[in-house]
Amino acid sequence: MGQKGGVIAVSLLLLSTLLTQVLAEVEVNSFFPKSTVVISNQIEGGAKLLVHCKSADDDLGVRWLKPGQSFDWSFYPHFFKYTLYFCAFRWEVGAHLVWFDIYKQQRDEEVCKLCHWAIRRDGPCLTVPGSEMCYHYRDKR
Repeated sequence: MGQKGGVIAVSLLLLSTLLTQVLAEVEVNSFFPKSTVVISNQIEGGAKLLVHCKSADDDLGVRWLKPGQSFDWSFYPHFFKYTLYFCAFRWEVGAHLVWFDIYKQQRDEEVCKLCHWAIRRDGPCLTVPGSEMCYHYRDKR
């Protein structure tokens, strides 16, 4: 293959790579809408809430939420349904951390695209129109 053929081959490879990336982004955005998780401090007694959420790919950092305060983030759930975000919580100085899988795609994808979580002492509660589903924490010790 001559120099011209090599340039054409490299150009086609670059074009193919770029096209694949663009199509992947279009596919994700077109067929799989973003999901949003909202975490709200509903700890009884007005305590501040320490929250640290992450996934395998994304660490959202440590936050302190005042009573009634919330924070949220949005993401595209994975095509193969393995998106998982988990959070550690603590609401008393010196208390041990508890944790919960705040977004499990296999559990939550059909239930909510906007997932509102009220964090309480006895467990997190997912509020969806017409109902509330409460869960238990796992002990992180």
